[in-house]
Amino acid sequence: MKRLLIFACVLLVSTAMLFAAGSSEAEAKNEKDITLTVWHIGVDVSRRETMEKAIARYQAANPKVKVVEQAIENDPYKTKLKTAMGGGNPPDLFITWGGGWMEEFIKAGKVLDISEQVKSVAQNYLEPGISISMSGDKVYGLPITCGPSSVYYNRELYEKYNLKVPTTLAEFEYNCDVLEANGIIPIALGNASKWPGAITFIYLSMRYGGAQVFIDAFNRENGKTFEDESFIKAGEKIQEWVRKGYYPEGMNGINYDTGGSRMLFYSSRAAHLIQTNGLLGNCRNEAPDFYENNLGLFKFPVIEGAAGSADEIVGGGNVIHIYSGTKYPKEAFDLLVVLSDQVYGQDMIDGSSMISGVKGIEIKDPLIQKQYDVLMGAKVMQNFYDQYMPPALAEVHKDTTQALFGLTMTPAQAAKLVEAKAVEVLGPAK
Repeated sequence: MKRLLIFACVLLVSTAMLFAAGSSEAEAKNEKDITLTVWHIGVDVSRRETMEKAIARYQAANPKVKVVEQAIENDPYKTKLKTAMGGGNPPDLFITWGGGWMEEFIKAGKVLDISEQVKSVAQNYLEPGISISMSGDKVYGLPITCGPSSVYYNRELYEKYNLKVPTTLAEFEYNCDVLEANGIIPIALGNASKWPGAITFIYLSMRYGGAQVFIDAFNRENGKTFEDESFIKAGEKIQEWVRKGYYPEGMNGINYDTGGSRMLFYSSRAAHLIQTNGLLGNCRNEAPDFYENNLGLFKFPVIEGAAGSADEIVGGGNVIHIYSGTKYPKEAFDLLVVLSDQVYGQDMIDGSSMISGVKGIEIKDPLIQKQYDVLMGAKVMQNFYDQYMPPALAEVHKDTTQALFGLTMTPAQAAKLVEAKAVEVLGPAK
């Protein structure tokens, strides 16, 4: 009997030890099985490498975590992200452009509020970068790109035709007239995806009316609507430029994302390109000789006698967020910081010529320094209308802007359609 009791005790102890060992193995396995997914739009070689280097740094410091990243071209990304959000299977980390895109996901409860966690690192970021990551007084992400849109120009063509860098729209139009008369396309534009032409529309509307008009129209305040004369005048100027031959034929069929309009610019068939700060990185990778010898940039000119000012700029960037339903919020936040920190920011400047939104970066390139100075000296940095607006309204804005370039709609008709959608989505003006 005594032997039997001893055997039973041994059996119980052995079973307990095996169970404990199995539990420890399971826990160890679970620790090793943490996977975080990241979706972004850095499809070009340099931006993808910058992202991959940051992920490698994170994984070296966190060997229990596996990070799976996916780079997706801009427009397909938007569709894929919306589908994933609707289906309940989004990535752990994902980018938006702030504004309406971010707000829609916040309202749907899909974005993690990181206001408390971010306090430990907030001092490392530029104010414009943090601002596009915020809704009200709450922080929902960190910036990975942040910068102004500029008018890029061919310095060699300016020298050849004795042109001066313009500060007013009249001076800019004089330059375009000279170039057009000499067989040069004044402004390269690939508007198949609609947003590239919208940058010019935004700048013109801001220069005519001032930045506050859009904010009031969006907020439905102070009697302002999207039928304000500043929006109509912007459309009229665009159509004047189209009729004068400032743009390439078939511009609404040329795809900027695949490089169509950029090639017109690099080859000196076109003299200007009005684009985001991402053009610097594209140009340096795609046409390094042109970047070094011909590329220049200036702020979008002011309109004499109009309300807008030169220190009101159009810009924006990408914000990286954490999905509210992630299983690993702590690990995801740690990764979020590494994907936007000073090392990442320096790699982004050095590799892609893009400002990331983090402080402490050494800028060696005079073109990037010029953009940085414009960013830091701006009174207002207006996010792109299609990123600021809710998606349903943004689509109407882009559709009508493309129609303006195609001369298939009058400026008054375009403004009326945008305002009608604004009433439906945002409510009536007050």
